[in-house]
Amino acid sequence: MTNIIPFDFHRNLVRVVERDSETWFVAKDVAEVLGYKNPHKAIREHCKGVNEMVTPTPGGQQTVKVIPERDIYRLIMRSKLPEAQAFEEWVVDHVLPSIRKTGSYQFKPEDLSRMDILKMAMDSEQERMRLEGKVAELTPKVEAYDRLATSDGSMCITNAAKDLQVRPKDLFSWLQANRWIYRRTGGSWIAYQDRIQSGCLEHKVTTVERTDGSEKVVEQVRVTTKGLTKLAAAFDVAEAG
Repeated sequence: MTNIIPFDFHRNLVRVVERDSETWFVAKDVAEVLGYKNPHKAIREHCKGVNEMVTPTPGGQQTVKVIPERDIYRLIMRSKLPEAQAFEEWVVDHVLPSIRKTGSYQFKPEDLSRMDILKMAMDSEQERMRLEGKVAELTPKVEAYDRLATSDGSMCITNAAKDLQVRPKDLFSWLQANRWIYRRTGGSWIAYQDRIQSGCLEHKVTTVERTDGSEKVVEQVRVTTKGLTKLAAAFDVAEAG
């Protein structure tokens, strides 16, 4: 059974499709809200789980491309629109809990964290792949997200790179290119304030004693669990297993 649920984000229609207790988003709606000039190209290049569904429209039945939750995060990470973060918050804090209130899921909306939602998406995908006889292909993907979901606190960028299964220098380069961190001339890496405010990065200040007995204050950028989740989508950890 397919159920179309229309949502409004800043006066933009975002259609969510409930089919067989699974949640899908109309891909074109999401890409347009996130400011992609060529939505079809963005969907083709960045989304891994595109599917097609026949949905009712005022003009009759229409076939539309839909994407699962994990592809929402991929499009958000690559969007250059300033409102991309607000859209993510809206999806996680409003859309998904609203859908789950209908009884399609056996969870209380107030008990769902972002990591819960991410794991639910992966669990759903695992079941689909199992039915298609592809469990061997999916297992490392699920393990990668499970590792992130059970992470506590924060970690340095080098250790984050290990969890993301990418080279540390590649992660540093990506973080700098995408305005997560920057380096002062002759100094250490610094996190952009908006990344700290969004809870993706944090600074840890420690005091180190020099050999001469004097002390030096060292500031280190650290990646939070929320930051790891976003980076996992950006680097396609699910594909790297």
